[in-house]
Amino acid sequence: MTHRTQGVTRTVAFVGPLPPPLHGFSAACAAMLALLQKRGTVAVFDRSPRVKGRAPQVLRQLREAIRYFHTVRLIPDTGLYLGLCGGLGQVIDGLYVLIARAYRRRIFVHHHSFAYINKSTLTSKLLFSLLRDATHIVLSHGMGSALADRYKIDSRTIKVVSNAAFYGPPPDIARTQSDVKTPIRIGFLANITFAKGFIEFFEVLMELGRLAVPYRAYIAGPISPNARSTFDRLMAAAEQVDYVGPLYDDAKLRFYQQLDILLFPTKYVNEAEPLVIHEAIRSGVHVIACARGAIPELLSHGAGLVFDQRVFVTSAATSIRSLSSDRAGLARAQQLSFEQAQRLQPSAEAHLTEVIGQILGAV
Repeated sequence: MTHRTQGVTRTVAFVGPLPPPLHGFSAACAAMLALLQKRGTVAVFDRSPRVKGRAPQVLRQLREAIRYFHTVRLIPDTGLYLGLCGGLGQVIDGLYVLIARAYRRRIFVHHHSFAYINKSTLTSKLLFSLLRDATHIVLSHGMGSALADRYKIDSRTIKVVSNAAFYGPPPDIARTQSDVKTPIRIGFLANITFAKGFIEFFEVLMELGRLAVPYRAYIAGPISPNARSTFDRLMAAAEQVDYVGPLYDDAKLRFYQQLDILLFPTKYVNEAEPLVIHEAIRSGVHVIACARGAIPELLSHGAGLVFDQRVFVTSAATSIRSLSSDRAGLARAQQLSFEQAQRLQPSAEAHLTEVIGQILGAV
């Protein structure tokens, strides 16, 4: 369906990474693309690496940017939606921004990374000098404030849209309070990389063993090749832990339903508002995570526990010991997690609807 405003057909140039790879950034971009395509005409420029080798990747991205240049020249009033990269990919992003500015096109920048918010580079400074009057879509109020402060952006151009907007209302759940005599069930779900903290997950399990806390642990996700040997060594030494492989769709939902607690000890520099945490709290799973990106805001109102990376292992293990011996307290914590999901989704969906209308020129 083509969206029309005052007799003009609005076309949106969508620039962003799309799955695969299956990570939070590309998955969120794919969800945004699907929503835009339902209401308007969208020209897609995929920023994901689709070929091997640095030179072929650069050539492919340059071809996409040239194709965008021709699109802007041929189609009047083409708005630019940009899922901004967190690192050197901003050099390519800058080509799209320069073209859009040259033709005075509307620019909407969707921020999925704290990398350039926590620390600016020469590339990001130059890029944001061209983006101060763009519309900036951020994941949380804290992210918006930090972005505005670092790059001197007018806060009135910032729109907050949580990733909760890409889910429907949380399904009704009927969790029963677990018995203190049964081991507490702990999980990890992410790409199994050093940055995502799988080593810290195993260290928490080791600490629980030292504290004599009965547990049953489950770990899921694709294993990075450079993490394989370390992962295999830790699995061989661990007790009461199962690796269930990569999970998708209904299998992922069943994974959450068998957990009491999800650990998310991420050290990933680009971490923003992980989809896995949204999925966990929607299933009434209590989350214990590292304080990265928008995670502290996401787990506010008692939805989870957030610790500094330096003390995560000992703090998480101590918290799990307490919840293991107080199953009524665990049930209350899980209910607070679910209530946070219920709180976030409708307001985020309303904000997303408004932003999509702005992108397509309806408001």
